[in-house]
Amino acid sequence: MIPVLALMEEVKCIEFLNHQMQRIYAPNLKVTASMMMKKYAQVLPAQVLDSMLWEEQAKIIPLSSCTISEQLDIRVDALQVKYTDSRQEAWEGLFAYHILPLLQAFHQVTNIPLFILWENVAVRLNSFFRKAVEKYPDHRQRIIELARELNQLDGSYFDCMNHPMSSYLTNPNSLSEQKIRRTCCYFHKLEKKKETLTHCLVCPLHNKNCSS
Repeated sequence: MIPVLALMEEVKCIEFLNHQMQRIYAPNLKVTASMMMKKYAQVLPAQVLDSMLWEEQAKIIPLSSCTISEQLDIRVDALQVKYTDSRQEAWEGLFAYHILPLLQAFHQVTNIPLFILWENVAVRLNSFFRKAVEKYPDHRQRIIELARELNQLDGSYFDCMNHPMSSYLTNPNSLSEQKIRRTCCYFHKLEKKKETLTHCLVCPLHNKNCSS
């Protein structure tokens, strides 16, 4: 297991991405970084969002609490997880202090555009909300309200000038819809894919009649 915090170091980040590049048959580190961010964003944010929806307090999961295996199993040390009544603190803990540093680390060693990585995160958040309204129809309004809260955050919660995912998130009133990406995540560039897909489901290249 590799401490996620170690990926903030350039040498260790490159070593990790090089290993994953060979493992997933990616053509370069840029494609690898995109796939790694998609995987991470599938697992980590959901734990925080679940706590916001169903628990009395929201989770704050520090980078130092997370480890990732060579097979991309992501584990969180529960002893390091904090809980807060402050939604501001929870959102900042998720984005400004956890997701952003990892995005920046991948960007710095691969030069992959940050907006692609942010949309990778947004796609996973859209999926979280879409599945939540399908699984918990009786709590639809609560889920919509959380999605709206996410959409309306200002840039400070991400340590950015503006909300970096505002163009990529699904409209809170249409959470059941599958929003087509604006940018390409490079999934189609993988030489060997476990899925039978040639492109990701929301690929702007594959979906001719894509929406913004």
